[in-house]
Amino acid sequence: MMRRTVDKCIRLSLIGILIAGAASLGVSTTKAYAADNFTLAAGNSSALSVTLFAQPPWPPNVTADDVANTITGANEKMEYSTDEGLNWTAYDPVNPPVFYGAVTVLVRIAGDSVNYIPAGFITTLTFTPD
Repeated sequence: MMRRTVDKCIRLSLIGILIAGAASLGVSTTKAYAADNFTLAAGNSSALSVTLFAQPPWPPNVTADDVANTITGANEKMEYSTDEGLNWTAYDPVNPPVFYGAVTVLVRIAGDSVNYIPAGFITTLTFTPD
């Protein structure tokens, strides 16, 4: 196992095999999450470009309070969508959103472009008519 600290203390643990292809082009470009496993195959003579991304955060531990029509457990690091993920709104704990009627809300931890962290996996909440 190889451990390296990369840019802003993101710790990577890389294990496994990735065989670089595209020998006729001489270059293979691969994108992988930091949690993905790979090593370069011995004897590979082609150039290899690997882009590492931090693994998306796990789905947030939030629930729908269907009586108050609010999200329980959300914080300022999260965002939500009421249109199946087409648009996302930052969660504001000072002015939390209220969801009236039959509404499906997607909640995730927002991405961080400065630290190259993608938006997180989604928790789906369902609100019902009062």
